[in-house]
Amino acid sequence: MKRIIRIALGAVVALVGCGVFFWVVLPQRTASVLIQLNNMSAGLADKTLATEIGDIHYLEGGQGQTIVLVHGIYARKEHWVDLARHLVDDYHVIALDLPGFGDNAALADGEYLLDRQSDNLSRFFDGLGLVDAHVAANSMGAYASVLLAQNRPDIFSSLAFVGSPLGVPTPIPSDMDKALAQGEIPLLVQSEDDFHQRNAWLSPQMPYLPGPILNSWMQSEVARGDQNARVWDIVHNQSDVPTVLDIAPDLAMDTLVIWCNPDRIFHISGAQVLDAALQASTLVTLEGCGHLPMLDQTEKVATAYLDFLQSVTPHGLSK
Repeated sequence: MKRIIRIALGAVVALVGCGVFFWVVLPQRTASVLIQLNNMSAGLADKTLATEIGDIHYLEGGQGQTIVLVHGIYARKEHWVDLARHLVDDYHVIALDLPGFGDNAALADGEYLLDRQSDNLSRFFDGLGLVDAHVAANSMGAYASVLLAQNRPDIFSSLAFVGSPLGVPTPIPSDMDKALAQGEIPLLVQSEDDFHQRNAWLSPQMPYLPGPILNSWMQSEVARGDQNARVWDIVHNQSDVPTVLDIAPDLAMDTLVIWCNPDRIFHISGAQVLDAALQASTLVTLEGCGHLPMLDQTEKVATAYLDFLQSVTPHGLSK
C-alpha cells in the first residue's frame, strides 16, 4: 500500500511539475492550449475563412439564427467567448477577428480605413453566406458594422452596440478625449507598461486571465506597436466617412444600445444621444463597468441581449 501511495504521489508531483514547466517555459504553447480549451468549453470551434485579403479567423458554435460578434480596435474574437457561452444554446454564434487584427495577418495600411473595414466585413458575411443576422459590435467594430448596415441593411436582422461605439460625439468629454487633447493615446500599446495601463483604461475590473494568455496577447500587441500607431491615425484621422450619429437615423432595423458608466473611452452622455437618433432603439445603461461590458458584466449583458433578441423578428421588425 505504501508503495502504491508513493507511486501515486510521484505521479501527482510529476503532473504538477509538467504543468509548471509548460506554464513557465513554454508560455505560448500553454496560452494556445488554454484558449482552445476555453473556446471548446463555450461550445465554440476555431475556424478560418480564405479570402482575397488572407485567412480570416473566427469562432463558431450553436444552432439557430445567426449572431455575429464584432470586436473593436486592437481587440480580438476571444473577448466575446464569455458572452457567447450564454448564447450558443439558442443561436448560431460567430465571433470573428476583424481582418488585420487578432490572429489574422497584418494588412496594408489602406485596409484599415473604416470604409475598407466595412467592405472586408461584408466580404466575411458573403464568404460564409450570412444573411438576416443579428450583429453585436463594440467600439470601432460597431462603426464598421454601422457602415455595413447602411449599405446592406438586408443582411441585418438587428444591430446591438455592446459598449459605446466609435463615431458618436458625446456632450461631455470623456477621459480619453481629455488625454487625446494632451497628445496622449491611452489605447495605443507600444510597451508592456502601455498594455497594463491600457487595460486599466478599458475596464474598472478587468477579468482574470491566466498569465500565459495575458503575456501572449501582450507580446503580440507590442510587436505590432508601430503598425498600431499607424492604424490609430488611419481610423481616427484619415477615414472619410459619416459618423455613426449621422447614419443612425437611416437605420431601420431594431437596435440595442448597451453603454457603461464609467466608460472612460466614450462618456456615457453619448448614450441618450445615440438612442434618440436611432429609429427603433432600446437603451440599457449599466453601472460599474467600462468600455468592454461583455467582459466586465457578462451576465447582465447576456440577459439584456437575449431579452432584446426575443423582441426582434427575423427581419428586424418589432413583434
